[in-house]
This record gives sequence, structure tokens and C-alpha cells, in this order.
Amino acid sequence: MKSFLSLALIMVSLFSSAHTKMKTGMWQGELAMNDRLFIPFQLKVEQEGKKIYVVNDAEEILMKSQLKKDSICLHFPIQDADVVFQLDENGQTAKGYWINHNKKVKQRIPLTLSWNVAMRFPNMRPTKPLESIFDGTWEVTFQPGTKEEEKAIGIFKAGKDTEIAGTFLTETGDYRFLAGNRSGMHFSMSTFNGSWAMLFETELQSDTLKGKFYSGVSYASDWIAVRNPDARLRNEAYLTYVVNDQKVNTSDMIQLNGSPFSLKSTQGKVTVLQIMGTWCPNCLDEVHFMNQLHKQYEQYGLEIIALAYEVGTNKKQTLKKLKAFKKKIGMEYALVLAGQSSKDVASAQFPMLNGIMSFPTTIILGKDGKVLHVHTGYSGPATGVAHKELTDKIQLEIEGALDLLK
Repeated sequence: MKSFLSLALIMVSLFSSAHTKMKTGMWQGELAMNDRLFIPFQLKVEQEGKKIYVVNDAEEILMKSQLKKDSICLHFPIQDADVVFQLDENGQTAKGYWINHNKKVKQRIPLTLSWNVAMRFPNMRPTKPLESIFDGTWEVTFQPGTKEEEKAIGIFKAGKDTEIAGTFLTETGDYRFLAGNRSGMHFSMSTFNGSWAMLFETELQSDTLKGKFYSGVSYASDWIAVRNPDARLRNEAYLTYVVNDQKVNTSDMIQLNGSPFSLKSTQGKVTVLQIMGTWCPNCLDEVHFMNQLHKQYEQYGLEIIALAYEVGTNKKQTLKKLKAFKKKIGMEYALVLAGQSSKDVASAQFPMLNGIMSFPTTIILGKDGKVLHVHTGYSGPATGVAHKELTDKIQLEIEGALDLLK
């Protein structure tokens, strides 16, 4: 009887081990956004599953791995989202879900995983021309010819074999790190970071790129692009600007300790207000930059305050979430619960502006409390030169406000 029990325990142990350890190497995933749209992503597994990354070109997100019964749960370190799946008997494929808690209604997207697939888009095979015909800067129009027409800048660069990477810079931010493959006159790129999943497909026809952009479970847009190394977006001065001398309405804002928030303590200081949300990837990019500014200029009297607009109505739960977020991302400046994740809510609290059109929006207040500068959106590290230009500009504005340029 004892030997039978011992054998059974050994078999259970072997079964569990075979089903809960991921093979080292690259895994190709597919998110079934709907019955026709599948967005690919990549996992890089090291040390037999001890380290697992979601990979988007230069971005590698180290996931927090946890076993739950016979499932593997990968939690995004900052975003409130999970990838949960069960491995098959051979440990080479898996089925599961992307669970996105950032939505007002929790979203569960089916997914599959396949081991030892190095390409993000496996069907993209090398064809002539072999050289890259996509590298460079492109002037992009989303939803061309419609009322919702939007300008953007595409930045693309080919890698080894069929690889291609890049991003799209818009007036309200960028689409962060996109990665994919090319074949002849076609390329496809995607990104997945827990908060969003996006897919871009295109074909070069004559001198124009013509393609489709998919985001989430239902959004789709046509896009076209022509090569233009001098492509520029509208000047920020025409996006978000001061219209009167009213003050920020902080009556509904709450500090993380639960007490009311006001700007009284910032009087006589240069203050940066970061309108953001923990669900917003561009905002997370900006947090790292704000941390640098805090370290560099706090000694000169700079105050930085992040005003979070969050999903959900339970303030107690949201405050708990914000405390955890602040610790996880290493935010070294103040974080305040400003309201719900709505541009209308944010706009009402900033009546001196023509409106809030983007998360993030960065506002620099002078020592007299008046608005000196407003920045709509944030060009993150994926945009390269645009990122450097923006961060240099903000840094110079702060130094001027602090009287450090004399």
C-alpha cells in the first residue's frame, strides 16, 4: 500500500512538473481579439521559466510568475493585467487568457502560445527586394478622408533577416515599441504591454504605404503614409492652452493617506502637475523622466505632483492600488487621486485651459501659481530623437522657471 502511494505521489509530482515549467527560448503568442482578429506577441523564457519576459523590440517586460493550481499566471509588474494559461502535455503549446483589469469591466481575451517560434509573424518570409524599403520617417494619416482624420509620424527601421521595428508619434503620445516582420512590399508590426494590444499591417503601393491599424477588440482604422524626413506635427501651443486665469479645482482630489489635497503647500514654488493614469503606458514612460527631474531639481525648490485619473469608483480600493503602484514603479514624488479616468473630469478641474485632450498632460506652474507651459502627451523612448527633443525642452523650461539660467 505504501509503495502504491509513493508511486502515485511521484506520478503527480512528475505530471505537475511537466505542466508548470516553460521551456527556455522564444514563444509566439496570439491574442484572439475577436473571431477575425489575432494579434501576435512574444515571450522570452530563460532559466526554465524562472525569468519570463514580454518582448516588444527593445522593450523587455520582466513578468512576475506564479503557479495557481495547474495554471501559470504571469503578472505585468506595473500594469494591472495578467496572462494566465495551461501548458499541454508536451509543454510546447498552451491556451489561456489575457486578463485586463484596467478596463471598467474586466476583460478576458483568449490566447494561445507556441514554443520555439522565433518570428513574431511566422508567415513573413524573405522575398525580393531583400533590402529594406521602409526605413526612415513617414508622414502618416489615420482614417484618411474622414472627420476623424489624424496626423502622425511613422518611424521604421529594419533589423536582421525579416525583422522590422518602429513606432508612430501622434499629438497625444506615441504607440511605444512596435516589432514585427517584413516580406517584399508588406510589413506587419504589433505591440502588447498588458494595457493594450495593437496591430499594424501595410503594403507599399508605388510611393505610398496603405494599411490597417487594429487596437483592442473592435477598433480598426485605415492609414496611409508617404516618406517625409521633415514630417512634423502641430505645434503644442495650438493643442492645449490657457484661456483664463481660473485656478485648479482640487476639491475632489485625495492624498494617498485619505486626506483632502490642495495646492497651498506649493505656493512660492515651481510646480509640475502630471495629469496621468496608472493604466496609461505613455504616462509610465513619463514617470521615469519625472523621477529624474525630481532628483535633479528638488534641491532648487521644484515640486512635482502626479494627479491620477483612475478606473473604478471605489476610492478605498483605488487608493490602495495607487500606493502599490507608487512603490512598484519607484515614484519619488507625490501621487494624488484626482478622479475617474475621464478627459471631461480632468478638463473640469483645469478650467483655465481649453480642455484636456490627452493622458498624460504636463503643466508647469510658476512661483505665482500661474501656468507657464503645457505639454500635451509624451513622446517616449521609442520615438528616439523626438523623445530627446521633448525632454530637453521641458528641462530647459524648468530651469528657466527656477531662475537657474541666469
